[in-house]
Amino acid sequence: MLSTAGRSREGRPVSRWARFAVVGIGNTLAGDDGVGIVVAERLAERWSDRPEVVVETLPGDLFAVAEMLGTAESFVFVDAIAGDPPGEIRMLTSAQRAFAASLHQTDIGTVMQSLQALELVSPFPEWQVWGITIDPPEELGEGLSPPVAAAADELERRIVDHVEALTAR
Repeated sequence: MLSTAGRSREGRPVSRWARFAVVGIGNTLAGDDGVGIVVAERLAERWSDRPEVVVETLPGDLFAVAEMLGTAESFVFVDAIAGDPPGEIRMLTSAQRAFAASLHQTDIGTVMQSLQALELVSPFPEWQVWGITIDPPEELGEGLSPPVAAAADELERRIVDHVEALTAR
């Protein structure tokens, strides 16, 4: 069983009682693949004083999300998804596998399904993947392409609206 209180890897306090978590996934050194991290960092600044919202990043091993499972009732994972044209926003439910353009060993959908089967926390949190389509990175380089940057702005707005509606209840 995971601890239900403590501190995040970034040193922020976390609590089982958070209603909502946003987790950015990606690698900012691989251009558009880092869009999930970029969006999460923006949201972390916005919600730094909101204990009912936890914002984290997963720039590496996706199985590290196991440490976060006890922090919130509901998760939205923000990630890059291979698709054409770049810059489209896609929302995948927990019943679907996230086919991410990933430098990770697997995708977050497969990780979450595996962790749910292990019954690490009960109840297991609800989760979705909200992604932005990208061309898979062919070389390293920081920064987002114009269509992905525009989609990141829109996705950030949608997440803010979604979380504000959920936490207002």
